Amino acid sequence: MICPQIITLPPELGAYMNHRIFTTATGVEIPLKPISVRTLDDLTLGWEKVLAIKPPKYTVEIVGGETQEMEHDESTLNTDEDRAAWAAYIAELNAAIVKHNEASIKVLVTFGIELNPPDDGWESDFEFCGIPVPEQAAERKVFYCQRVLLTDPADEQKIVRQIQNISRLSGEALDRADALFRNTVSDERGMDTAGGSADQSGEVATQ
Repeated sequence: MICPQIITLPPELGAYMNHRIFTTATGVEIPLKPISVRTLDDLTLGWEKVLAIKPPKYTVEIVGGETQEMEHDESTLNTDEDRAAWAAYIAELNAAIVKHNEASIKVLVTFGIELNPPDDGWESDFEFCGIPVPEQAAERKVFYCQRVLLTDPADEQKIVRQIQNISRLSGEALDRADALFRNTVSDERGMDTAGGSADQSGEVATQ
């Protein structure tokens, strides 16, 4: 049975740091720290690369005999060529979203959560089940936070908002961070993006 270590603070620091402590649904206290706006901007640039991936196009005839290019969706795939182009688009989009989400999770854990995995043998259950635990320190921290501390999807969403708040982001930056990390949490919980496309909010819109 994995028992996450509960982090406690000296009494003289407790009042000052209270707003920087996140308590999970199971009662585990996680110390947080602000994420810089510059770091968030780096993630925004990464999401813009996802948005740059566009669906394949097809040509239709309009009034006057002229033609116009339109973007495909699932309802316009009439030929094998159309379906192959759409499948390639979905594969590229999903790969880009996964890559972006992995980067977002790394930023959230590395820069927003102020603890390291304890030396209490928490790895043993994973190793017993044949699940490899990373050796590299940063990867190990991400693994521990995702697999041991933040096991409740609601905790993931709440901790993101609390990190945003202590980072003192502006309203616009908060919206941007919400879009970035909301998609991250959804995808980490098994969201199927196939057959959809990324919209400007940072979510995947199904056709």
